[in-house]
Formats: sequence, structure tokens, C-alpha cells
Amino acid sequence: MVNDRLARLDVAVIGGGPAGISTCIELSKSSNLKIALFESDAELGGIPRTSHYFFGLRDRKWLYTGPAYAQKLNSLIRKTSVKIQTEATVVNIITGNQGELHRIDVASPEGLNSYESRFIVLATGCCESNRSSRFIPGTRPAGIFTAGTVQELVNLYHLKPGKHALIIGSEHMALSSVLTLRRSGTSIAGIVEENEDIQTYPSIAKTMSLFYGFPIYKSTSVKAILGDKRVEAVELVMERNQKAFQVECDTVIITGKFRPYSLLLENTSIEQDPQTFGPVIDMNLMSSVPNIFAAGNILRGGDMHDLCALEGKQAAKNILRRFESSESKMNEYIPLIVEAPIRYVVPQKIILNQIKSYRSSWLYPGFSIQMEHTLKNTVLEAWSGYEKIWEGSFSKLTANNRIPLPVNKFIWSRVDKEKGVALKVKAARP
Repeated sequence: MVNDRLARLDVAVIGGGPAGISTCIELSKSSNLKIALFESDAELGGIPRTSHYFFGLRDRKWLYTGPAYAQKLNSLIRKTSVKIQTEATVVNIITGNQGELHRIDVASPEGLNSYESRFIVLATGCCESNRSSRFIPGTRPAGIFTAGTVQELVNLYHLKPGKHALIIGSEHMALSSVLTLRRSGTSIAGIVEENEDIQTYPSIAKTMSLFYGFPIYKSTSVKAILGDKRVEAVELVMERNQKAFQVECDTVIITGKFRPYSLLLENTSIEQDPQTFGPVIDMNLMSSVPNIFAAGNILRGGDMHDLCALEGKQAAKNILRRFESSESKMNEYIPLIVEAPIRYVVPQKIILNQIKSYRSSWLYPGFSIQMEHTLKNTVLEAWSGYEKIWEGSFSKLTANNRIPLPVNKFIWSRVDKEKGVALKVKAARP
């Protein structure tokens, strides 16, 4: 059933995780704007609903479990005037021209409804790369899951995914998967990492490895998943000598290599970053289309939940400033690009008059880069044309992790605005 009624909003927020909820809460504190939140799941909270520890420290100033953190955000937004729609999937965005309203089409159990809104906030989060996108060969038996699916099976439905699980990937999510699997009674066959360094906290990973009694296979790739009806083993290859061996298991957990959930951007005029697949944004978190903002993991893939929440607050404050000034134009910006092995930079657009107020710290969202693979004894450089405007030395840059970028230390007087700024690796030992 199609509903031809076209409702009018001031702000439409797409996504009910930490970024989207925090945007709504911040907007409702100091305004009477007509705000609606659209979430495709039946409940608000996003990924934290299915996780366990260490949530809320930077944004709520308190340490919660994942479900408790999600419930806290849920209780806060329920006290506002925000119109909350769950089981409501935004299926289309139609961007308006400068000064015009944008439109979204929303599918829900009530049918298909359309809304016009002056502002849109994209907060749809991210998803893990699955087996197909990683080109992992072998048979296709039962027992292969992403970490996110395992979190849901264990923490929401109280199911045991298998008896003995091998975890592929060593980002932070791998450690979370260990805790989740052990809670369900599943033993760990090991963690497999293709690089020579694991992609999470080494000391914590080593402690968990000793405590739970499983090996960590570094510089090791997956040759094939074996099994007929159910996973029976995984064949691995050690990179240094190309020696192949098998690890017996009945379950495989594929973790990490997150990418933004950005399907809504396709077939719109919103510019996408070819590396992240998320929207290209400026320092105000605004996309290439005026009054369409983005916050959280739609920008870069998997980052910490509390930084996503802080980005949501930042987006709300920028929307309020823009709303109060009735501004509709784009700010002038300087493009910021990267060269391999730097995977990406976010934001991708620099607004010069905002550099002085920029804070470079792990405590705050802001400019950050991510590496394709872990590098040691590395020198990063920023260039504008033939002018070097910054250089920084790093003992280690861990892949698939957020690395703050101190753009306030760049020599902006040497920047060619038309040529922009390029980030490069000068020297590194893999």
C-alpha cells in the first residue's frame, strides 16, 4: 500500500544507533524542530544491543555493558519530542536543489510513506566484509558466520553457534567474538591474521590467548574452508614458508574489515569516497549536498561507538547553527586526499577558518586516517603541490584502526587551495 501523504520535517535522522540517537537528543535539547528518527530494526540501539562491555565512557562519562548503554540512549531519546519510527526502512533519498527540501521514502508495516525535510542526517552505520567480498575459497557448509551475526545469536537469542570456532581477522571485533563465543560455551580454535601484526591490542590478545588456551596465527592466510554439510576444518597457509596445515573446527567466524552501510547513497547526487564507500564530508560533517549530514560509521566503517555518538552531537550542533542562520550554501573547502598505503582520510574537505578550533585527540572525533596494513618506523607527510606542509614520525601505525591526524599542525600558509593537500608515506618498514 502506498501512502501519498507527504509529511514535512525539519530534520530526518536515518539510523537508530549511537550516532543517530545522539543527534536527536542534542537537537531536541535547544530547539523545537520537528525531528523524526527512522530505524529499520524493531529496537533502537544499534550494535551495542548485542555486545557486552566498555561502552559509554567518552560520551556518557560512565562505563556500561552494550545492552545497558543501548537502553540508556533509548530512555534518553524517549523523553524527547522526537518522532521515533522503528521497523521503518528508508528505501530512497531524493535530494533537492539548493534551497529546496529533500525527500525520503520510508517502508514500514504501515506501507510506503514519503517525507520532505530541510535536513537529513545519515547514521546508518557499517557492516563487516563477508566471505564473498574477501574471496575466501572452499566449500560452503553450515557454520560460517560474521561476528555481528554471532553477537546476535548469542546475546539476543541465547543460541550456541557451534562447539569449536576459528576466528578469521584480528581487529577489536575478534576479541569481542572470543568473549561472546566463550559465554555461549563454544571453545576457540584460534585467531588467524594475514599480517605479521595483529590489528588489536597485543597485550589483551595475548592474555586472552593464554587464559582461554588458543593460538594466534600471524602472517597466515586462509587457503580453504573444508566440510560438507558442516564446517570440518580450515586449511591455512603460513606466509613465510608457504607451509599449509589444517585446523579442525566446526564453526568459522569472519570478523572486521568493516565498510559503511551506504547503499542509500547510490543513485543520488551525494558524493561517495571511492575508498570508504561512505559520503565525502567537510569539517561540519556535511556531505556534498547542502543540508545532508553524516555521522558515525557510515563515514569510515567500524569505529568506537562513543566517538560515533560524539559525532552525532557534533552534527546536531552544526545543523542548529545552519538552521538559525538560514544558511543554504556550501562552505569553501580544500580537498584532502591520500596515497597508498594510507587507506582513507575522514573528513575529506578542510574549511580553513575552522582549523584553529580543531582538536586532535583520541578523545574526540575529527580528522583520522586508516592504513591498509600495519607499518613500523613510519614517516607521514602532507604535501600541497611541491610544498611539504607537515611531517610526522610514528613507531607503529596499526592497520584497520583509527589514527588521529593533527591538521592543526599543518603549515596552512603554504597550501595551494586549488591543488589541495595529499597525505603520503615517506618511509616505512612493513
